[in-house]
Amino acid sequence: MLRRRLIAVLLTLLVLFAGTAVSCGAYAAVETGEDRYAGQLMDRYAAEITAAVTDRVERYGDTLTDLAYAIGAQSDLTRDDLNRITAGIVANRLPGASGVGFVVPVPTRNVVSVQRFWRGQGFDGLVLTPLPGVVDHEFVIFEKGFDGRKQMHGVDLTASVQASAVLGIARDSGQLAISAPYYLLRDDEMVAEQKQSSVVLATPVYTGLGSAAPDRFVGWSTMGLRGQDFMSQTLLDRGQGVVQAQLLDPAGTATVLADVAPGTRVADRDLERRTSITAGQRLWEISMWPTNRLLNVTDRGLSRLTLASGVGLTIMLAAVTAVMAGSRNRALEQVDRATAELRRDISRREQVENQLREREDELRYLAFHDQLTGLANRLLFYDRLRHALTTHARGGRHFAVLFIDLDGFKKINDDLGHDAGDTVLRAIAGRLRTGLRASDTVARFGGDEFAIILEGLTNVTDARPTAERIIVDAQEPIMIGGVPARVSASIGIALNHPGSGTDDIIREADTAMYAAKNSGKSRYVEAVLP
Repeated sequence: MLRRRLIAVLLTLLVLFAGTAVSCGAYAAVETGEDRYAGQLMDRYAAEITAAVTDRVERYGDTLTDLAYAIGAQSDLTRDDLNRITAGIVANRLPGASGVGFVVPVPTRNVVSVQRFWRGQGFDGLVLTPLPGVVDHEFVIFEKGFDGRKQMHGVDLTASVQASAVLGIARDSGQLAISAPYYLLRDDEMVAEQKQSSVVLATPVYTGLGSAAPDRFVGWSTMGLRGQDFMSQTLLDRGQGVVQAQLLDPAGTATVLADVAPGTRVADRDLERRTSITAGQRLWEISMWPTNRLLNVTDRGLSRLTLASGVGLTIMLAAVTAVMAGSRNRALEQVDRATAELRRDISRREQVENQLREREDELRYLAFHDQLTGLANRLLFYDRLRHALTTHARGGRHFAVLFIDLDGFKKINDDLGHDAGDTVLRAIAGRLRTGLRASDTVARFGGDEFAIILEGLTNVTDARPTAERIIVDAQEPIMIGGVPARVSASIGIALNHPGSGTDDIIREADTAMYAAKNSGKSRYVEAVLP
């Protein structure tokens, strides 16, 4: 009798141990899947935020460089010339910019003569105010302000260590430079609570570029940027309200330029992301943290449910085993019941395993597809592009990349709201799929940008029918609440060529797309092979 009781106890303990081990293993597997999915989401948001910040800096830098070229191209620069050159530079195209200006270097001994010269060029009443004790000054000759604050005409920028330093860097390097963060001189009259950490962009201005005359440095084109106004909306949009993000200049005292904090931050170091970019010869750092909103979309809690179910099943099995060992007369009956319970347990475990496999497939799909349109995302597109480069290079074959940007989409978002914008993006995604072969790839890059890979082409003319179809299809109205919404498509086409890489083809297609937009929109432009 004692031996039988001991065997029953040992058997019950064995069942409890084994069931607990299996339950813990299932819990760990599900939790790992949840963490992997959350990490993939953070990687995607980190990539999109970093790309968006880089793109915005490059766009502002291009605007300032174009301004420098336009100023340098004038043989006899006047105030009217500067007003005309800057007429197209407006505040709503440059969020966060305080204004653009033209700055010239002036030694102390030349202040009076330089002041007289610029007054003769149309700057009536210009007064250059040199900072005492400074030999070489940097005067603001012209400024187009966007914020209605005090005018900077005649101000000596050597009054700001950061502004003067970035002018020196731009002049020495001959390239765009961005200053260390500081409070703009034009913001001196603001109360401390309203001031923002800001930077100045500077590009050197040369005369004689592109001509037989020698290049001569004459000054700088400048742009002030207030950090929070400049980048906060971009960080919020690209993080889709589920990621907290911070743009930081890590040098010196590590100044925060922009910071967005939607939701509640989750303390999980494995999900934190940090990236660095070089902006105007200066290193910036982008830090990102997950929020409770992000974790809510990863079905957190399924692992705990799995553990609870496993423990429950284990206790049930142990109880059944104990009952079976309690009486020889009911042994067969207890075995039948236990067998039935085991079969149900196996079925439940198979269901859990199937759910795990389905969840893994879903995670894999979400990692490589855009949630809104169901198209391939940027990661999958780059993978397909690398594969196309490899396969087409072996046979000397061609493929084309079509880079597509929607014209008029921002107006729909502004007038009808983001839900209407999402409807338009889904409709355009469906139209882009039409007529493509199984071997072709269509992807959403983000915002209203799409890209297509057309494989197995003879030359660039094979891509034209597809581009023409997309332009026609995009113009068809999209009904939103009974109201027709209309957009059009500007398309850049780039063909692979010897020595080209993924970034080369994307850049060529993107450049061609901007050429299409600048040529009147709703058309395609083919990239010129190098």
